[in-house]
Amino acid sequence: MDPRSEGSDPRSEGTDYVPNSIPYVPEHRSELCVSEAHSQQLLGMLRSFRERGLLFDFTITVQDQTFPCHRCVLAACSDFFRAMFELDMRECGDRMVTLGNQSPEAVRCFLDFCYSGEMVVTHENVDMLFQLASFLQVSVLFRACSDFLTGTLELSNCLMLLALAEGYGSASLLQQANEFVVQNFHDLSMTTDFLDMPLGVLELCLGSDSLSVPSEEVAVRSSLRWTSHDLQTRQRLLPRLLALLRLHHIPTHTLQALARTENLLSGDQLCVSLVSDAVSRQTQLSGLLPDARPATTQSYIYIHKTEENGDIHHSFCYCLDTDQWRELPQGPGAGFSMTPDPAGSSLTSYAEKLFVTGGCRGNCCRTVRLHVAEPFHDATAEVWCYCPVTHTCTPAPDMGKPRTMHTAITTLDRLYVLGGRTRGEREGTPSLMEVEYYDPLAKTWTSVSPLPTAIYYPESSACGSIIYTLGSSVEISDSFNPSLDCFLRYDAVSDQWSHLVAEFGQFFHATLVKAVSVNNILHLCDLSTYKVYSFCPETCVWQGEGSFECAGFNAGSVGVANRIYILGGDYSPDEITDEVQVYHSGRGQWEEVTPMPRPLTEFHCQVISFNRYRDPWGGRDM
Repeated sequence: MDPRSEGSDPRSEGTDYVPNSIPYVPEHRSELCVSEAHSQQLLGMLRSFRERGLLFDFTITVQDQTFPCHRCVLAACSDFFRAMFELDMRECGDRMVTLGNQSPEAVRCFLDFCYSGEMVVTHENVDMLFQLASFLQVSVLFRACSDFLTGTLELSNCLMLLALAEGYGSASLLQQANEFVVQNFHDLSMTTDFLDMPLGVLELCLGSDSLSVPSEEVAVRSSLRWTSHDLQTRQRLLPRLLALLRLHHIPTHTLQALARTENLLSGDQLCVSLVSDAVSRQTQLSGLLPDARPATTQSYIYIHKTEENGDIHHSFCYCLDTDQWRELPQGPGAGFSMTPDPAGSSLTSYAEKLFVTGGCRGNCCRTVRLHVAEPFHDATAEVWCYCPVTHTCTPAPDMGKPRTMHTAITTLDRLYVLGGRTRGEREGTPSLMEVEYYDPLAKTWTSVSPLPTAIYYPESSACGSIIYTLGSSVEISDSFNPSLDCFLRYDAVSDQWSHLVAEFGQFFHATLVKAVSVNNILHLCDLSTYKVYSFCPETCVWQGEGSFECAGFNAGSVGVANRIYILGGDYSPDEITDEVQVYHSGRGQWEEVTPMPRPLTEFHCQVISFNRYRDPWGGRDM
């Protein structure tokens, strides 16, 4: 019998027995003792040793003052000292180090921090602490100083803090200071500090898409002002600066006037050549220059709808800055819209122009579910280019294949068309596998790698150079709600397609989802459950981002910066809505904005931006 079993006496088995000892505890039991106050008690004891002058084993000398301390505390707080002690450097054997580049006050503050874990960073001591934390590699204190200085960024100190960040090697402060300078460039350029801006910082600003200037002309005049401040040294740098500017986004007459009246430009052959090239680009590619800085543009959501009879058209524009809609009259003339809209066509934007691709000739039904069921699709390869600035609509080169019910998406300055059906009988014509893109500048079509599988009701969105395409492997089902079961990825740089695995489930339908890009992240809006999901390409997982209040089927959707707009749609054939909802991804919130001028469902929806001086819809006046 086990001597430890019930009723046994350990003394009877010859075991050592100590009367009144701790009762026996079975071996399989254990208990971890954790004191939440242990770390504070330990730190308090070390602080007590310092205050009482006990167990010192190292000395820091600064100028004529000495600071006794403990090596273990120094090594725990400073990478500088830890490396010194681990590598057994000479100072380690001497049990002392002299810091000639520090002040006694700085070292005293450092030791106070080491023994207490606390430090109050103020305007008065931040420079001293930042320099010390950088030299001694005290990461916690270094981050605290960097965060403190980031919070003080303003016009009067941003260039000084940028230089400080570079000198001390603070990546976070450097990034924040650079962003502040770029985003406040216009205001900064009117200060005297701007005249002493380092060349590298100025080049960073002028080359940035995020440069905050009301027009490109302002950036030119700022560059001239900076150059004139030290003409002897900087005049030779002016062509280098102008090459970073987007001169072709300045009105031709303004650009030519600058070249005539500004001696710095007219007297330099390289500058004259840059201006001439910009004028030539404007003449050749007016409205097809996609590199305008967002700060110099006015952006709109453009809506177009042709009613089933083909005679009634609706065109609206929504100004993102003013939250105002404008209904655009139909026909030729200023402020009018004349977008072609064949049934089954696709609309996409490039720079300041809109492109309509494909669709069906004749009297095909425009409603999606009826258009799909047409026995014959008289698809066309025609492409139309509509320019709202000049109020003209001109034919572009035809696609390689006639298409209807396809999708079009713009990336890498190309207009891609994917999927859809071609001309022929519905029963005998499979879905198009061919993919091609249009180069608006070269006015040419090029075939690329085909789709790896047939896809119906394609929804596409571009995230950088990646095009995501979602849809169904089935064209028609009994309930006309084909499952969302195709998810493809196309790399426009390598021209390669790949299948992505994403189990959407039986409640996701290809005709009831919208794919949009927000900050180059793919988002999916499910119009049946009112939920939004974001896609992580690294893990191939969809993550819920929140819910919107409601949305009609066949609604429009676009992604702009960090926002998703969901517009219109229908709850039933007789209940069409004009509601517009906006999702702010940065704060995970939805809000309603001004509704459309009239309820619409199944319509074209695109974002288009214009240089402010070319804005045909007068956004600021809406």
